[in-house]
This record gives sequence, C-alpha cells and structure tokens, in this order.
Amino acid sequence: MVPPMFVTPTLALVATLLPQSPDAPLATYKLLGKDAVITHTDVALEMAFHLQRRDQGREAIAHLVDATLTRQAATRAGLMPTEAEARVFWARLQDQLRASGRRPEDIDTVRHSDEQTWLADIAVQMAQERIVRKELGVGAEEQISPEMLKLWLQEQKKQQRVVTDADQLPSGTVARVGGSDLSLLDLGLLLLRISKDEDRERFVRQVAYLDNIEALTRAASITVTATDLDRAIQQKRDDAANDPRYRGMTFDRLLDAQGLSVNALREQRVFRAQILLDKLALQRFPDSTLREQLAQDRQLVLDRVGPKRHLAIVFARALEEPNALVPDDFASARKRLDAARERLAKEDFTNVARIESDHGPSKLNGGDIGWHRAVSAAAPGEVLAAGFSTAVGEVSTPVRGEDGWYLVKVLEAEPVPDDATLLRQWRAFRAQELGRQLLDDAEVQMVGQPAAGAKDGK
Repeated sequence: MVPPMFVTPTLALVATLLPQSPDAPLATYKLLGKDAVITHTDVALEMAFHLQRRDQGREAIAHLVDATLTRQAATRAGLMPTEAEARVFWARLQDQLRASGRRPEDIDTVRHSDEQTWLADIAVQMAQERIVRKELGVGAEEQISPEMLKLWLQEQKKQQRVVTDADQLPSGTVARVGGSDLSLLDLGLLLLRISKDEDRERFVRQVAYLDNIEALTRAASITVTATDLDRAIQQKRDDAANDPRYRGMTFDRLLDAQGLSVNALREQRVFRAQILLDKLALQRFPDSTLREQLAQDRQLVLDRVGPKRHLAIVFARALEEPNALVPDDFASARKRLDAARERLAKEDFTNVARIESDHGPSKLNGGDIGWHRAVSAAAPGEVLAAGFSTAVGEVSTPVRGEDGWYLVKVLEAEPVPDDATLLRQWRAFRAQELGRQLLDDAEVQMVGQPAAGAKDGK
C-alpha cells in the first residue's frame, strides 16, 4: 500500500533539511535593467513571510514539528534508517506508484527535491513507523494506523515543549520543539518544495517585483518609517470603515480573518513595498500634476478610480450559429431576456437570475457579480456601461455582448468622492500602473523554461 504522503502530495512529513541547493538560481530577471537571479532561498523566505500565519503555513509548520519530533525520538532510540534502507523503501514505493498508474517524477515534492533530501524525507517516514511500533508495542505483522501515529505524536508534544504561536517566538523562528528552533527558512523551503509550479512562479514574480520597488526607491532615497506604517494602517482602517462592502467589519477583524495582526502586517515585505511605491508615486505625481489631470478629464479619472457600483446580471448565452451546447442565436436569446425582464414585475431579480441566467459563476448568487468601477477588466464593458447608466434598484434593458445578452441590475452605489479623496485614489492608481510596469520590465524567466514567445527551440 502506498503511504498517504505519496497518494496526496500536498504536505508531506518531511525532515527540516535543505532542498536542492538553496542558493541555486530558480529564475532570472532584470533588476532595474541589469541581469539578476532569484534563488530558492529568496523565494522560500518570501513564501514563509507571506504564508506563515495562513492555513497553508500553519499546516506546514505542524508537519515540520512532527518531523522534528520523529527525528529526535528515532535518533535517541537508534532507529533512524540508513541511506541504503531508504533507497530500498523508495524503490518499492516507485514500483507501487507506477503499478497504480502514477509517475513518481510527477509528484511535486519529488520534482522539487534533490535525491539526498528526498531520501532523508523517506528516512523520517520510516523512522516514525519504527519508533511508533516500538513504543506502542505493535508487532511486526500489525499495520501502523494513522490513529496510532497521531496518538504517539500527541504524547511526544506533551513531553517536549512545542511552541508555534508566532507572537511567542523570536523573529525568524516559526516553531520551537524542546531545545530546537525551526526557522522561517525551514518553513519556506518546505512550502517551496510542496508548491505547485504556478504558485512557485507567482512568488518568483513577487520577489522580482519587490526587489525592483526596493531598488528603485532606494535610489531615490525613499524609506519606510514607523510614522509611514502608522499612517498606512490608519488609512486602511478608514477605508474599511467607509467601504460598504465590509458591512461594518473593522480592518482589524479583516486581518484576523486572514490569520494576521497589525504587528504582523507591519513586518510584511509586500505591505512595506506598497508604502514605498506610494511614496514614490507622491514624488512623481504631485498634487499639482494630478489636479491638472483631473481638470482636463474628470470623467476618465472617475471611470478608473471613482465610485463603485454593486451589480447583478441575468445572462442569455448566444451564438450566430447555435449548436447543441448553445441552442440560442442572438435573436432568440434577446427574446428570452425580454420575457425574463417582464417577469420582474412580479418576481424577484434573484430568483429570475437563478432560473434563467447562463452565467455559471453568478447564477447561484442570484446574478450578483460584485462591486465594479466604470472601467474594469473584471466585467464586460457593455455590462459596466449599463450598470453606470441605470439608477440604483433599476434593471437595464437587454444589452448585447460578444457572446449573448445581459440584463443588469444596480443593487447599490457608492457616493461620488470629494476631490481630495479622488486625487488620493488617482495617485494610488498611477502607483499601481508604475508597479505593473516594473514587473513587466523585470522580464522574469523561470530556470529551465523557454523564454517568453520561444517555440520549438526558436
């Protein structure tokens, strides 16, 4: 039987050893136009900082603790397997995986580890079974169940003082097991090894983005002070208090829902980088420049950073030439929506959307597609145009889109902000544009992948 860690390779019971050369390049990028590399360690630390207090990070910390307890107990008892024994065990597991139709090399934790580290992981798993079998007096012929492993670990945690509360640990430490500290790097390297390729790439891009912001602002002699942090946090509190989407939930409660605290937020590199970017934007886009832009094209500013509207839709999908999957052409889809709109005189929009809409993501929510500004990539332009030309509580006439017709209802609308707020939001928008440009210019390329646009080795 293949052990659970190989059947579902999301989090494995692993030793706190380094994966493939932590200082080996994971990606290349441009740092303010100059060639640079991002190492495994760079990404591991960023992942650990970002995920430590979230469910994924807490789960990983729990597995690090279990592995440490296992290794300590097995070492004391002289039950740690040799490398040769681990190799035999791994060979048997590979045969079992292939027999079940799975390729060992497709498992993330295998692909993202070197051989020595992977064998060390297997040794910890073998050691756990050995020590549990011995301490619980289980015979060689009896299967070790997950409940037995859990019971043994519970007893170990009682005997060894285990601390995983980040607020009770020194900076850079994620857990303390007896006299052993597990570092932020230990956590990050585990998270990096068990992550999907798309998650690794996302954090690689985040590192490149942050590196460029920090380098650019350092060149401009821009720093983050305690006052800057206080001001940014207070601004977030004010924004949360004034945002109807949060329904009165405080910023501190929003943080708590994400497993964060104000103190933890203050230490986050992403949060600090946003402050740096905002200060850079203040330097590059002073009030005088923004006021001039507002005077020249107020509508453009309002469309991009002005008040949001809470919208709901009923969508009728259509094709010029219908088929079995989409039976309506545009004419019949329009008739269907006309009939649905007539029903709104007697029926609630939510019920009509749940019955008539072809838009899967919003159908079960009664057509609700959330809050949007007048110009956004998150909703079709024709839907936004209808939503911002229809009164609150009203439903638009059918609006034609690229792949069907829409009814749009305006559920709620934010008030138009005063000019001071509008200028602040416009500067934030320009800062976001600057950040996106920095990331584009970074030209991030994962090691071992073809360059963007390259095909067939060309």
